[in-house]
Amino acid sequence: MLGPLPALHRYVLVLAALVVCVGIGLWFGAVPELPLNLRVGLVAGAAAGAAAAFVLVHDFHQQQGRAARVRRRH
Repeated sequence: MLGPLPALHRYVLVLAALVVCVGIGLWFGAVPELPLNLRVGLVAGAAAGAAAAFVLVHDFHQQQGRAARVRRRH
């Protein structure tokens, strides 16, 4: 989605997605109105963070192995 990023930027983006999603899962687990255990909220947040990180850094528009045209001079 964001294209080819340098490695450091990918790691920061993955870490940010995991932290945000685990925080949301922790919040959902701590809200007394929702029948959700704190541990289940953390695991669900980590899973959602991993999925979000994959979607953010994965390149879905990969080039199909097209052969380059070579012009030969005689």
